[in-house]
Amino acid sequence: MTAFDPNTSRRTDLDWIRVIAFALLILFHVCLAYAPWDWHAHSRHTFEWLREGVLITGPWRLTLLFLVSGTALRFMSGGMSGARVLRARLVRLMPPFVFGVLALVPVQAWIEWRERGTFSGNLIDWYAYQFGPKGLADGIPLNHMWFVLYIVVYSLIAIALLSLPPVLAALERLFETLLRGWLLLLLPIIYLAVSRQELFETWGVSNHLRTDWYNHAMSFPVFLFGFLFAERDRVWRTFERLRWPALVAVAVVMPLLMASEANLVFLNEWTKNSLFAADQWSAIAAVLGFGSRHLRHERSPVLTYLTGAVFPCYLAHQTILVVAVHLVSPLGWHVALEAAFLVVTTLGGSLAVYELVRRVPVLLPLWGLRYAPQARRHAPSINQGLGVVSAAERSEAA
Repeated sequence: MTAFDPNTSRRTDLDWIRVIAFALLILFHVCLAYAPWDWHAHSRHTFEWLREGVLITGPWRLTLLFLVSGTALRFMSGGMSGARVLRARLVRLMPPFVFGVLALVPVQAWIEWRERGTFSGNLIDWYAYQFGPKGLADGIPLNHMWFVLYIVVYSLIAIALLSLPPVLAALERLFETLLRGWLLLLLPIIYLAVSRQELFETWGVSNHLRTDWYNHAMSFPVFLFGFLFAERDRVWRTFERLRWPALVAVAVVMPLLMASEANLVFLNEWTKNSLFAADQWSAIAAVLGFGSRHLRHERSPVLTYLTGAVFPCYLAHQTILVVAVHLVSPLGWHVALEAAFLVVTTLGGSLAVYELVRRVPVLLPLWGLRYAPQARRHAPSINQGLGVVSAAERSEAA
């Protein structure tokens, strides 16, 4: 297997992984409308078995996205100075973040407060409250925009390494040396297990940047790991060799976690945390291994389209879903019809937003897209109108 050259090759496996992971995220959020705990909007139907069901993707989905985001950042940075990469990151991510916080999240927060009976005004009243003195003092909700903020912060740290080539090279060699062979599977599991044991009970997962210490301990190292190993073909080959053992580990560990959550078996906290970490990293290793083995060069027009759509769809999906749940829940539909409606509306609505945005140049920066007027001089394509920093930028996670 030849070494990967980010300047001449295209890691379509990462494109596929990102698209599939975000599709799973949307389905996960639909499930939260039926889960036995609070979310931003809730159906009249509740299913206790979702406590166990969310464990199918819950432990690893977002962690995988952080890793892929770090990997994509490194591919994007090839041949670029740290300052240029930083400028590209801020231009790509900060306008959508600000737009999301000011325009997309308030709709969700308003519906949530109304459904809880703690606010009775209209949306304009909510804006006056949320961005008034009391609302600002209590803190502005970020909802799903927390992920974008974390990517910005983590990117700032990773980009700083680009200005320190000896340090960057030393870290790459250290990671590659420590994570040879089976250690690529075992050491991250040990780290994640210790982090969960020591931090989760105290801090939980708050998605608040200043206090989210367990989430940072879990997410930033895998983001940095993705950034460091992106161009190390030996690491990718190891993921490929370990893909089947990793998948077997998931098949063994996940049912134990689900049985423990259902109180069918008793596991102490250390054992549960260790199994959670084993499921978390084994699933990631399996996805990366199978993806690298079978999807590295699987290009298709559908993938090209969805790769461009992922970030705008991520920005739009949760607001669309919360509004849809709020509107349909009082109608008393059968749960199968209601759930199908929510899935179709959220996915279809998100893609409709993307189709609209990509045709209106002034909206592109607010949705993480860039306008490329030179594209109009070429034959029409499904990426026409989208500007990117480099070819690798197109495969970047949100």
